[in-house]
Amino acid sequence: MRLLPMAVRDLDDVIALEDLTHVAPWTKGNFTDSLTAGYWAYCLRELAEGDDEKDPLLAYCVLMPGVDELNLLNITVNPLYRRRGLAERILQTVEDLAISRELFKIFLEVRFSNKQAIGLYEKLGYCQVGIRKEYYPAHDGVREDAKVMMKDLKKE
Repeated sequence: MRLLPMAVRDLDDVIALEDLTHVAPWTKGNFTDSLTAGYWAYCLRELAEGDDEKDPLLAYCVLMPGVDELNLLNITVNPLYRRRGLAERILQTVEDLAISRELFKIFLEVRFSNKQAIGLYEKLGYCQVGIRKEYYPAHDGVREDAKVMMKDLKKE
């Protein structure tokens, strides 16, 4: 496996996975704008067995750096590769990068219904710091609240 910066050439794979896994997926424009703005974006790929094969996309993430903090905007793991610790490995790598650039807080939003993700974030030391009412689009025009979570990397 390898975690590499996301590039424009990755976007078709990223969009296909985004559309497969999200109720309200990001558009290609959202990802392009993120790359153009200098956000941190990474793709985790499995090394393909043959020279002619493309490395399968396992996961990706997009983060927005601030003055002294980082905001996790999107992290997605391919459903075929879930429950293998990939999101945890990505987040640990991101935390190391953040510390090396003196960004000591990471914020994120997560759907209240996403119990697996909340469990992972809590396991990694994130704690709830707020709620965003009706933040996420859901089915049939209904919206879902988001739990705002934060990790202070100085405490590590």
